Amino acid sequence: MAYLNVNWALPSQLWALVRLLRVRQPLIDSQARALMSPDSLNAGMKTQSPFQDTVRTLIDLGLVEQDKDGRLSLQYPMPSLTDFQCRLREALFSPARNTNLESDPISGNRDMTIVLSYFLSFDPLGTPVTEAQVEDKSVENFSVEGKNPTPSNVRWPRFVHWVPMLGLGSAPLIPASDSNVLTPDCTRAVRQVLASFKIAGKTIPALELVRKIREAVPVLPGAAYSIRLGIPSPGEQVVDPALSFALLRGNYEGWLKLERFADSTSSVTIADRDEPNRRVSDIVVSEGIND
Repeated sequence: MAYLNVNWALPSQLWALVRLLRVRQPLIDSQARALMSPDSLNAGMKTQSPFQDTVRTLIDLGLVEQDKDGRLSLQYPMPSLTDFQCRLREALFSPARNTNLESDPISGNRDMTIVLSYFLSFDPLGTPVTEAQVEDKSVENFSVEGKNPTPSNVRWPRFVHWVPMLGLGSAPLIPASDSNVLTPDCTRAVRQVLASFKIAGKTIPALELVRKIREAVPVLPGAAYSIRLGIPSPGEQVVDPALSFALLRGNYEGWLKLERFADSTSSVTIADRDEPNRRVSDIVVSEGIND
């Protein structure tokens, strides 16, 4: 069953249970349910508590384990929201979970991978992205009846919840008439990925750093999953608009510094509207990357 369908939990529900287990683990299933879904909150609800879907989703992602006695505990320490977001992306983008993207796009979290890939192919400086735009862009690739991973009235609203938690998009700064539109902004994910590389204070060739970011976030244009889905790649030495936006924000906010050294042997082209065909040879990662 696809992750963007109603049978799986939303990321905010996953984070709520992770926070509980962080301070009270291990917890028997029934204890966790009582704390997360007390009867007083469920009174009069027409739908079933999402607790069991939350447990099932976290176990499926490998972030929580349940022993034979029903006790729940975290598989990894996740003391902060940043730690949780990093683990969530690692789980969702792991190669083992993304086999057969082209032929079996609606099992596990493959639908999430596919929709993210198309979503991030839009320019963050364009108009906010709608369900219809993503569907139009991907419909030719997945026309087999019953195997369409693209958004629907059920999937898109859930996708809107997932994208900000993954650090890959946000609500537009100027409210739109359609509350379900998103801006493809991967800045948070890129900053977290760079922080995880433990390279604060170092100067890294831009070509190498772009390659490493694409490996960690394989749904970006030019990265592995995006290429497999037939989304046009900008090439190794050209940075797509989504990643360019994140790097330019990092430069503006001070946790990155984009440089062009005359003696560098390689460089990449950044999509910068203020400076077309901007070349960057090296990127300085600030000590403030972890702030």
